Parts: sequence; structure tokens; C-alpha cells
Amino acid sequence: MLVRLFLAGGCGAPNSGSAAQAPAGLTIAASAGQSLSHAIWLSGLVRPLPLCGGLGRCGRCRVRFVRHAPPVLPAEESVFTPQQLAAGWRLACRRQVPDAGGLTGEAALELELPAESLAPPQGATGPLASEPLPLTATRPQASGEGQSGYVADGTDDLVLAVDLGTTSLCWRALTASGVPVAEGRELNPQAGAGADVMSRLAVAREPRGRERLALLARQELRRIVDYLLRTGRGRVGRMCLAANTAMTDIFLNRDVEGLCAAPYRLAHSGDETVTLPDLPPVYIPPLPAPFVGGDISAGLAALLDADIPRPFVLADLGTNGELALVTEAGGLWLASVPLGPALEGIGPECGQLAGPGVITGFALAPSGIAARFYETAAAKNTSQTPHEHAAGGMCPCPACSQAAAAAGQGLAGTARGISATGYLSLLAVLLRAGGLRQDGQFVANPAMPLARRLTAGLETPGQCSLSGAGARLHLPHGMWLAAADVEELLKVKAAFALALEALLRAASLPAGKVAALCLAGTLGEHANPDDLETLGFVPAALTRRIRAVGNTALDGAALLALQGDKAGALSRLCRDAVVLSLVDQPNFHNDYLRHMRFGV
Repeated sequence: MLVRLFLAGGCGAPNSGSAAQAPAGLTIAASAGQSLSHAIWLSGLVRPLPLCGGLGRCGRCRVRFVRHAPPVLPAEESVFTPQQLAAGWRLACRRQVPDAGGLTGEAALELELPAESLAPPQGATGPLASEPLPLTATRPQASGEGQSGYVADGTDDLVLAVDLGTTSLCWRALTASGVPVAEGRELNPQAGAGADVMSRLAVAREPRGRERLALLARQELRRIVDYLLRTGRGRVGRMCLAANTAMTDIFLNRDVEGLCAAPYRLAHSGDETVTLPDLPPVYIPPLPAPFVGGDISAGLAALLDADIPRPFVLADLGTNGELALVTEAGGLWLASVPLGPALEGIGPECGQLAGPGVITGFALAPSGIAARFYETAAAKNTSQTPHEHAAGGMCPCPACSQAAAAAGQGLAGTARGISATGYLSLLAVLLRAGGLRQDGQFVANPAMPLARRLTAGLETPGQCSLSGAGARLHLPHGMWLAAADVEELLKVKAAFALALEALLRAASLPAGKVAALCLAGTLGEHANPDDLETLGFVPAALTRRIRAVGNTALDGAALLALQGDKAGALSRLCRDAVVLSLVDQPNFHNDYLRHMRFGV
């Protein structure tokens, strides 16, 4: 589709916040100097994409300049082939909307977007996954300003639980008796600002940027509330929104300066009900620490209500790793560590959110390495064995066939990408087989025959058609593992292992005494505990005590929305928590370097 960008307020430009569907395509108003990727993917007029936030690695923000393509940047030479560059393809995250002096016609820019920018995002589920995304131009108020346009009429019979993650937005509507009536999962509409917390905060630091991000999230919740009402499910009378501190304050349109630079500080401690325009009252769970938010406190509420044996650790391996230790005596210890978006499937060169046509695991096969593809819950229930295929095969499952056809893939056997669990599985397979060293380097000439088959597709720098690309290992279905991806995942492993080790040490609790290590989210649900041990995420003493607890933030949000009396005890627990600062721990730097090896 052709996208035409006009300068906001300029000649021929549409009104700010509005859009026109011109015969030639989509028209968007933008500001001179604005990031081109932000202008497009934060407009609310294009489906959100999980962008890497200007790192120049994911390539999802690619656009083709219809005319007057700018000079090629080095980062673009590592993403596009010479033919693609000659055709005008560039990275929008590395470009800005030109000012009036750069205009050569009525429109500031005319761009072509690839087809996947207009299709529903992968991994989106629920009744709203394929609906259009209308965006109103209402200016978001900070929480507490004015009165909500939502009017209770005595028919409020639903509660809405929301887990607003940095990457995904998950929701569940329930009756007053706790019976679910609808739920869904979709990409956070703010994803165009970047996949990690700091990218989002960089935009939200400016009032106009924060207003735009708040509007995108609130509009999505209004869409959900409206859907429930018009389809006869019921009227939502109360909401609970569980999110990390950054997502919470952005949603509330509150100042985020305290989260942008050290010493980090909270502007408020949560545990409050706020009124926002055209939304039901929203309960915000306790925010225990600057980077331990309401998603963790809601998760704790769910686990405590389920009477998980103590002592237990709740670990959320998202873009920000958060760990909470509940002792036998009921004390709470907290730690957080930035992990980046790699464990969300964003950032690695072939990274994708789990969905149809995406590789979610790897295994050894007589001919080399075999890929395991994503399966829906229904497919898992009807299939005895996962779909595993060696190099050159085409996944026969209906989900993958449909995804390939929908994406217009012309190459048989080409996957849509690799999920986070797929990357962890791949690294573990290579480590066990001897194709990868503990320091994360590929083994060019392994001694064992099986390892030689695994690394037969190793491409060293200079052999790749993309300028500036490092070593990479070719995989089945058109995928590859880049050396840079291995390094990023090793950093993630080191950060998480260090945080877990430091938390247990500070609480004087040996790993063998932990009753349960509760891994939250989709990664915890699908990651193989043996892979986590092989890679060194968890010590051997904890491997058999790993519990996949699902989306505890959403479960806890539902509990708090239904049973408001649970909030008091949760607030007291969080208020008395011991918050561990990892960088202030003795030997922090040496410990981090020690963990910069797989299996350690």
C-alpha cells in the first residue's frame, strides 16, 4: 500500500489526528523531524508491529521510497540486498520526516509499505484480532483530570482484567461470579515506539509523545469495552490493569521522568482506582519498586491465592526481568534487571512472536537439525507428535500452510521466523552437540560427525551477500542464527542468572530450599526446563522445581477486579518488601562476567 505523509498543518495536509483513505493509499499527518517509523506506526492507522526501536536489526520498519530515495546507510546494508536498496527500500527507524525545505511536491513523502504491515499481527487472538483500528483524535487527560465519560446505568455485570505488557496486551472479561465470557491477546499498540521499556520511555518523556502512547492504549481498551457491550456479553463496570511501572504511568499519562534516569523513583505507589474518559473505573495494583510493577504484584496475588508452596520465586522473563521471592515467613524480596526484547522474539534477525508458520523449537535428527512449528491448542489436542521437519521440508500442518498462503510466501518451506523459545531450544541443541562454545562462539570445525552436520551451513563474515553481516548459521526453512543474536541472548542469560543468584543470596536461601520457581508468561509456559538448565538460566537444583504458571498478571488482575478486598493485604506485602539493587551488590561486575558463559 502507498502511504503519503504530509506535514501537520501544512498545505494539503489532513487535520491533526485524522486520516484520509485516498485512491492512492493512506494519508498520514506527521511533524518535521519526527522519526519516520514513529510517524507511521504510532499513527493508529497502521497495524502495530514489534519494532526494535531504532537498533536497525529487525528490519520490520522497512519502507520503499517511491521517489527520491535517500542515500544508503551502513545499517541498511546489513538488512537489505543491493537489489532491494536500488529499488528504494530503507529502514524507517533511521529516517526522519523532512522539513518544508525538503519537499518536492504536495506530499512530504510517498512510501510503499510491505504487505505484513497491513495484515493482523502474528499471535493476535480473540474476537478483535482482525477488526480495523479506528483512532479518535481525543486528547488523553492525565488520570484524575475531569470526569470520565463512562456512565454507570445499573447494568454493569462484567469486570475486565487487562495485562498491558511492553509487547502484548492481554484481556479477559468475566461475570461477577468469575465466569470468563471473552478474552484476547494482541500486540501492544505502542509497539511502534520500540520493543523495550527504555525506547517507550524515550518517547513518553515528552508530553506529546506520552499523550500519543496513552491514547493508543486507551483506545484499544475502549474498543474492547465497546465490543463486549455491542455483542451482548455485557457492560463492563470495573477494570483492573496490571502493567509494569512504565506502561502504567504512560497509560495514566503521568510524568515518567523518575523512570528515565538514575536514581530511579516512583511517582506513585499504585493501589488506587482512577477515572479516565470513556472508560470504566480502573484499579491499578500496587507498584512495589521503580521497575517492579503491578504485573508482578498482581501475579503475586494470583499465586498466593492458589496457595503455592513457600518459599517460591515468581519470575517474569519479559523485556524487563522481574523476580519476586516469597519466604516461608511471608516476607517479600524483589529484584529487576533489563533483559531487552529478545525473549519476546523481537530483536534477533529471524525473531518473531509465536504464531502460525513460526518455528518454536529445534531437535536433533539423523540428517541434522529439525524444526518444530507452532501449534494451536486445538492442534495439540488432536496431534500425538509435534510437526518436526529437517532442512528442505515443508511443514504440512494446516496452520503453517494457511499462514504461508496468507503471507504470500512464494518459497516452499520458508518459515515466518523463530520464536523466543525456538531460539533457546536451538542454542541448547547446539551446545549439547558441540556446535557452539560456552562463550557463544560457533565451532567452525567440530570433531564429532553430528556437530559437523549441524554446522555445515555456517557462513563466515565475507561470505554473506549482505554487507557488514557477521557469521551466521543457516537453518532449515530459510532461517539462520546470527552470531550477534547469540551474543544478545547470552547477555540476557547472564543478566537473569545473576539476578536470581543475587536474590537468593541476599535472602540467605540456597537454591535447593526453593519449593517452586514459577515462570510466568508464554515463555515460561513453553520453554523446556532442561534447555534453561543447559543454557545456565537456572541452576540444576531448580530445574525440577520449575512451574509454568501462565499469565499470572492477567489471573491476578481478574482476581483483584472481582475481589477488591484482596488489595489491602497485597498492598501491605508490597509496602514492606525488600528491594534489591543489583548494581550495588559486591562483585556485581565480576559476577556478571562470570555468567557471560552458557551453562554457568
